Amino acid sequence: MIEYFTFSTKDANQYGVDGAIMLHHLRYWVAKNEANDKNYHDERYWTYNSQTAFSKLFPFWTARKIGRLLTKLEEDGAIMSGNYNDKRYDRTKWFTLVNGTTNLGGIHLSKMTNALTKNDSPIPDNNHSITQSTNKGGLVMPFDSPKFQKFWGIWKDYKKVEHKFAYKSQVAEQAALKHLNKISNNNEAKSIELIEYAIAHGWKGIFPTKERNADKKFDSDEYRAYLDTL
Repeated sequence: MIEYFTFSTKDANQYGVDGAIMLHHLRYWVAKNEANDKNYHDERYWTYNSQTAFSKLFPFWTARKIGRLLTKLEEDGAIMSGNYNDKRYDRTKWFTLVNGTTNLGGIHLSKMTNALTKNDSPIPDNNHSITQSTNKGGLVMPFDSPKFQKFWGIWKDYKKVEHKFAYKSQVAEQAALKHLNKISNNNEAKSIELIEYAIAHGWKGIFPTKERNADKKFDSDEYRAYLDTL
């Protein structure tokens, strides 16, 4: 269950507080799917959930109340609904934003992503905290764990020290995160491994290992020693 809820004052003025809370939740998950290149249909990124699953995330609303709230947001032109389930009997509803953008932390993620992946089979949206994958800079991280954020910080420090490079904008850094997530097949352990491998070989970018000649054998001790210098 989510313990704290965030919403936009502008949304609250336009759609009411209840509508603003729900809209922020949908906006976050559409942004996360967009960052991870998941659930892309008809030139839009989507999120999905059932009214029953929503009521577990928002225990102060009944499933019927949630249904009315989603219908009202759709009637007011804030969201769209659809059905992209693999099985006809699956009535899980899908939702996206009408304007097709996911403005999260000042970043319009839809301007920098491509539709490259198919959606997974629908399951109830998980109940992570709304702010769990968004760092203070407004970036949408592909993985929630502090470990991944630590290694992403190590990668940025390495780039500054070894190659005098820093991402010029949040959009550029978000694109790099999306690329890493893609080449790791949305696997956190693999993403961290690719970061370590790139640093150990002195690369300027992170690549699938098969795309580069691994002429230098990975030396974990040397790599750890280097990290201590950052």
